[in-house]
Amino acid sequence: MTLEPTSAIFKHLRRVLQQALFLQSMGPSELDKLTISLKPMRVFKGYEIIKQGDPGDTFYLIASGRVSVYVNKGSYRTKVAELGQDKYFGEMALISNEPRTATVMAEGLTELFVLEKGSFESILMRNPTIAAKIKEAYQQRGEANSKLPGSEGQ
Repeated sequence: MTLEPTSAIFKHLRRVLQQALFLQSMGPSELDKLTISLKPMRVFKGYEIIKQGDPGDTFYLIASGRVSVYVNKGSYRTKVAELGQDKYFGEMALISNEPRTATVMAEGLTELFVLEKGSFESILMRNPTIAAKIKEAYQQRGEANSKLPGSEGQ
């Protein structure tokens, strides 16, 4: 069973996406294209949505539920964040083309909206202003991640 976008879901997703730092400079038509490109996904507790070290080819927006973010350093796995409704993850790997920097696992039934790399690049990265904002947000998140306990080997 797939979820069909309704007017209310579309408006909500659009509003949430507008609040993301790297999407604030998007025009209405770009934002609509992005929102239409999102695909629904449902996962259950314990499902690894992304795994540290894997190639990054998707961006995720949490519609409902919660996920935990873990960083592996050596033989240690440290929980560094928990994200809930209207939060997003996965944009760093799309921007940098580097492997995933963390593992993200569902804490229960979680509904996501997924944006694939091809759509991400064709809609967002073609606009120089948006591309610059995305890279700025990437740098800020990278700096914040470097200060997390798991990144220091604790």
